[in-house]
Amino acid sequence: MIRNWLTEDHSIDLPKLFAHLGYTFISKENTHHTFEKGGAYYVAIRTEKGFMYYKVQRPQEKLSASDLVTEHVSKTEGENKETIWDKVDSLYMEVLEEKTLLIDDRSKGPMVIVPKDFNHFSTYGLKLHRAADPLYTDLEELDAFSGRIFQNEDGEVLFPLFNLQNEVCGYFSDTDKGVLPYRESAIKHSLWYSNIPEKIEGLFLFKDPKEALAFHRKFRLKNVVYMALGEINSRTTEILFQIKLLVKVNKLFLSFTGNRKLEGYLRDLHFISYINGSDFKLRLTDRDMLLNFPMGAEKAFSRFYDHTRRFNKELAESFLAYNKITDQNRLNRYSISVTMDKGRIQVRLPLETNAIKLLVWSYYKNYLDSTIEILKPTTGNWYSEWELTEGRPSKGKEVQWKEYRIAN
Repeated sequence: MIRNWLTEDHSIDLPKLFAHLGYTFISKENTHHTFEKGGAYYVAIRTEKGFMYYKVQRPQEKLSASDLVTEHVSKTEGENKETIWDKVDSLYMEVLEEKTLLIDDRSKGPMVIVPKDFNHFSTYGLKLHRAADPLYTDLEELDAFSGRIFQNEDGEVLFPLFNLQNEVCGYFSDTDKGVLPYRESAIKHSLWYSNIPEKIEGLFLFKDPKEALAFHRKFRLKNVVYMALGEINSRTTEILFQIKLLVKVNKLFLSFTGNRKLEGYLRDLHFISYINGSDFKLRLTDRDMLLNFPMGAEKAFSRFYDHTRRFNKELAESFLAYNKITDQNRLNRYSISVTMDKGRIQVRLPLETNAIKLLVWSYYKNYLDSTIEILKPTTGNWYSEWELTEGRPSKGKEVQWKEYRIAN
């Protein structure tokens, strides 16, 4: 006789089940409870059909108690030839037999009923009405940023992050320590982007939305979309390139920065390693980076090799300005090593500012020039660049953004 299976989710007290299965309790609101395990965050809510939950990276996907049981047992060892369904059935029945894990009148009280499409991140962003930083004044005049900047109850500026389904799944927060992920935001699965104009002429990518806003304040570009990845990884770059494909622009304008210029160039290399079709491999050691990528056209490789050879020659010449005899071991440690094997280039790149800048410039100029444009401010980041000129009368011809390209 076939029985109805996993049909008692409505009777299970989901917050208690999270605790029972070893999830760490993070916070409690009258609309939701938040739990964490292994770096992943889960939000339990109560709907008209009982308790449900969602993972912060996918607030649009609501799950039930049996889903949580299934996920839990999928990570545990079974006995003998026990299948995942055997383990699900066993634990599910244990839960139903444990009366303390079932809903009673007391468990119904603390959490209010919310719609099934509830997303707790929508409760975090309040309308921005005050900000000490002049960067955030008169935002209503900037169409690109309308509805893309908020603040929390403490007055911190928030920038909403979106997943592939265009659902808010977290925020960037502008804090005293810099622009950081806010609370349990799904930073590894999302990106921020400005409003989309009717006509799109370019996508501009930054390390965070504050940099994008400063860039816009300086250049006032129209018909572009500003973007910032929550984190550079395969998931966020996949979302980025799906948007690029959707809006049908040929080039991506890349302008990663940091507290120091070196940080921006390191982000460039990290991002390039995730570009579809680049086949660019990157591995970091304690003293250098190992890069591996296709040789491409012979002319491109020849120019790339010549750039690195010239860098190494100038490095050796500058060494002799301080030493009569070359210390080859020391010199090799800070030189760029380039070899070729089976149609692929292998590069050993020292963790040194000038070498990394040269590598980014040369790779971009010889391999990416048709698909990516790289822009860099003269200072460490676009915010400090904007501060230098804010409130000062312009002298002579106004500087254009194209003058900031690293390979004009």
